[in-house]
Amino acid sequence: MKVFISHNKADRVTARMLAIALVEQGVDVWFDEWEIQPGDSITGGIEEGISSADVFVLVWSKSASKSNWVGTELRAILRRRVDDATLKIVPVIVDASPLPALVADYRGFDLKEGMSLESIAAQLTGCPSDIEIARRLQDRLMELTASYASPGDPLPYLICPKCGSGKLERHEAWDEKRGDRYLVITCKDCNWSDSTEI
Repeated sequence: MKVFISHNKADRVTARMLAIALVEQGVDVWFDEWEIQPGDSITGGIEEGISSADVFVLVWSKSASKSNWVGTELRAILRRRVDDATLKIVPVIVDASPLPALVADYRGFDLKEGMSLESIAAQLTGCPSDIEIARRLQDRLMELTASYASPGDPLPYLICPKCGSGKLERHEAWDEKRGDRYLVITCKDCNWSDSTEI
């Protein structure tokens, strides 16, 4: 499952917290502040995110109803939905602003009713078991590792698998008795380490 979260900047905190709740469920989330880096094309990034999404989450509010960007994203996904009936459109209503007519038919969630973002994330993912969540998170970590690691890196760690720290240090070591050279990676926070012969 890949989720695209459409929102206005006024609702950024709500959108970000929902994105985090979905990631904690092991879902691949397209969220603009995570995906579009300085120098990237905004329209190109949004187009790629929309075209690869299985689920389009519309964070709807008075601000969103007045947003040209949200309107453009919504029109793009509705056009895609005409050709792909499996695509899900899920409104998340923040305030009393009425949904657009073409979206009002889709079942969504109303934050005014006291529903938590974690509960929304769990319902979107079908409330997977802890093992399923761990598997999804592991798969996502492996995807991120592959995309950020240098080609051929024998120790492609992004974070420490023991404590989650990003303070990893690499160095080479020499085993004089055996005559072997090793690449060693060590966590500066918990002293976890791994090595491989080079």
